[in-house]
Amino acid sequence: MKKLFRFLVWLAVVLVIIIVVKTLLFKSLQQDFSSPEPVVFGDESVNRLSEAVKFPTISYAVDSPVDTAAFMGYMEFLGDKYPLVHSKLKREVINGLSMLYTWEGSNRSAGALVLMAHYDVVPPGDTALWEKGPFSGYNDGTYIWGRGTLDDKAAMISVLEATEKLLSEGFTPERTVYLSFGHDEEISGVRGAGTIAATLRERGVKVDFVLDEGMAVTKGMVPMIKKPVALIGTSEKGYISVRLSCGMPGGHSSTPEKESALTLIAGAVDRLNKNQMKPQLSGPVNDFIRYVGPEMPFYAKVIFANKWLFKKLLLGIYTGSASGNALVRTTTAPTIISSGVKDNVIPVTAGAVVNFRILPGQNSGDVLDHVKRTVNDERIIIEPAEDFINEPAPFSPSNTTGFRAIFKTIREIYPEAVVAPTLTLSASDSRHFSQVTNNIYRFAPLMMTSEDMARVHGLNERTMIADYLRGISFYYRLLKNSQ
Repeated sequence: MKKLFRFLVWLAVVLVIIIVVKTLLFKSLQQDFSSPEPVVFGDESVNRLSEAVKFPTISYAVDSPVDTAAFMGYMEFLGDKYPLVHSKLKREVINGLSMLYTWEGSNRSAGALVLMAHYDVVPPGDTALWEKGPFSGYNDGTYIWGRGTLDDKAAMISVLEATEKLLSEGFTPERTVYLSFGHDEEISGVRGAGTIAATLRERGVKVDFVLDEGMAVTKGMVPMIKKPVALIGTSEKGYISVRLSCGMPGGHSSTPEKESALTLIAGAVDRLNKNQMKPQLSGPVNDFIRYVGPEMPFYAKVIFANKWLFKKLLLGIYTGSASGNALVRTTTAPTIISSGVKDNVIPVTAGAVVNFRILPGQNSGDVLDHVKRTVNDERIIIEPAEDFINEPAPFSPSNTTGFRAIFKTIREIYPEAVVAPTLTLSASDSRHFSQVTNNIYRFAPLMMTSEDMARVHGLNERTMIADYLRGISFYYRLLKNSQ
């Protein structure tokens, strides 16, 4: 027993030494860069975003009618407000409403940079519930209000503001720059960004890296870090909805059988909700841990520095909240259930739709296999709910010139922020560009709180004017830093 006790003590000492050493070696990856000379963007830039918001460029659904007057009017507005962009860059209109601008670089052998944004927006819902009109572009001196101020006209206008400014200064990029502006991101982006990406591929364009929307400079959203955290999406989750359907004899509700189509479907949905796919740490989340871990208090740093020992604990922490759970799991969300026609009639059919957001490292086939195993009832038909299936985006590394340029620019413009790669939970147009590059990054230079996040696709979307102007400076510096 003494030998066993000594061995256990020795083992514990060795374990503590390993934990301490790994924690001490868990150094910060944040870098400081000298602040560049500030570039002033003022009231005219603010007014142009305000005007842009006034165009109701709404995407309702695939193949639904489009307000072409709003979309075409917006395109004419761009031509009028950004004369240098439209005289010095080549503009191509793709599928009638999307735009691809080419800014030829001085070194044609260098890989191109693609800056992306979209100018379609989701419907505003009940406009009576908005504090300011959803297409008013109202400027109250602190905020600009309206659809697109966060998603995603602010980014598009910021890119154009920065480009116009650089052109006015006689700047010529070394690498060719493409500005890709889609008109249908909110309904899959197939005709817009999808066609633009295919066009570049057919032309054999060598793309070094792509930057699109997706993440932001967050405030108060990463636990245990008081500083703002600028998150760069290096992958995004996939998407599939699965339909469950069942048919059984019905009858009068006064003499119910033990099972019916409705009870079978309800039971299947309950099993799927209670038995979800197992959590795991994907590549983007492992990178996130490596970048934010050293910035946390010591006790948290110990856990993040020793994933080999505390992985189960880490997964438990993440799965404890909805947002954390979404980072480490293919999520299960029952969204539609339908059955019955009258309260005293047992329905003969029932159906449900369950939406899954797929974690990198898994795919839609894995989801369907999981659903079949979990439902485990041959009486229930299981099939994809619609043709739209989006696999997780490839994982983009953080050791590329593109990532380093974005990282450096963020630290120049937001020196107070911690920068970290992470997983983007929602879909973006950037996924279409995986056919031309492995280096796709998702970041918009906007300061965002959880309250701001709720305004995206919600009520009272607005952007702070000071943050918007700071975002223009981000693109201005990025275009210089990426050469």
